[in-house]
Parts: sequence; structure tokens; C-alpha cells
Amino acid sequence: MAAMKLQREGGADGKGVVLKNVSYFGAQSNDGFEMYRSLDHSANVQGHKFSYTDRNAFLISIDTHEGAAGGMSGSK
Repeated sequence: MAAMKLQREGGADGKGVVLKNVSYFGAQSNDGFEMYRSLDHSANVQGHKFSYTDRNAFLISIDTHEGAAGGMSGSK
């Protein structure tokens, strides 16, 4: 079983920290990386067992279109 609990970083205005204007592989566009901190990140799956807390994490939503090149080839 694996589990992850995250808490969003509040930022100076309390609305959350978002890193913008950064390319993400072959994505056509994105709304930025929303920054989080892990409260629990653990797993015990197929012989791999670990448990971490207080680590950085991010969420990102990306826009792509069919046939777009994947990987770093789309970055400038």
C-alpha cells in the first residue's frame, strides 16, 4: 500500500504558491506548478518500503494536443 498526504504552501497572500512561466516537457501550456509540502509519503509495495515527511511536492495541470512530441524535445 502507498499513501501521500499533502498540505498546500500558503504563500505571502495565503492563496498558495504557484511557480509560473516554466516549461514542462512536451506540454503546450500549463497553469504553473502549485507547491505543496508532504505530511506523509509512505509505501510498502513489492519489497520497497519507505516513509518520508516534510518534503516538497507539486501539482501541475497541462494542456496537450494529439500528436505532440513527448519528452524534452518540445522545450526551448
